[in-house]
Amino acid sequence: MRKVFFIVVAAAIGLASCHAKENPVENDGKQATQVAEGNDPQAIVALYHDIDSLTMAGKMDREKMKQFVKEAVTYAHAVPADTLSPHFLLYAGITQMQLAFSDPDASRRYTQAIHAVSILDDLRRNYTGYRRMDMAYYYRAQIYENLGKTEEARQAYLDLVHRFPDTDLGKSVAAYLQADGYEKSADEIMQGFKKGN
Repeated sequence: MRKVFFIVVAAAIGLASCHAKENPVENDGKQATQVAEGNDPQAIVALYHDIDSLTMAGKMDREKMKQFVKEAVTYAHAVPADTLSPHFLLYAGITQMQLAFSDPDASRRYTQAIHAVSILDDLRRNYTGYRRMDMAYYYRAQIYENLGKTEEARQAYLDLVHRFPDTDLGKSVAAYLQADGYEKSADEIMQGFKKGN
């Protein structure tokens, strides 16, 4: 349960700090296109800010979170060239992870967690130059670790270090892997990363 709580809090803190650095509505001057189904990108961003605020306050609105995941993924698939699309996939993957690990039903938790991995894998496949890709690799590893899939988690952490050796997150995970083998939990890795910043 400690790991589940940490994941929710760490994701909320990480996403809030990302929002402090940039406004995801500003997308390098590229005009966002409205999806035919009515998904307005600014409305999706507003929905994310709403669920992020609730999560930061210790409340989770599961229905709004599900709505955000659905709308963000739908938008990213409908308008893949929009610079918001990779952001939407990253945040949708993390939100889906939060939904998964806060679900008391183990079978639903597993299915939802694998859905989160699928969203993050979609991001990894389609936006290889995305500047926050290391976060997609990190959260993917955390999902596997929290599912008890130790070997998949270890491989995901190794992939992160291999692909992003010069990022703060890559360096932190590399130091953890080198110094401690595979003994620390995901929350201890993230705490070490936060101390390094």
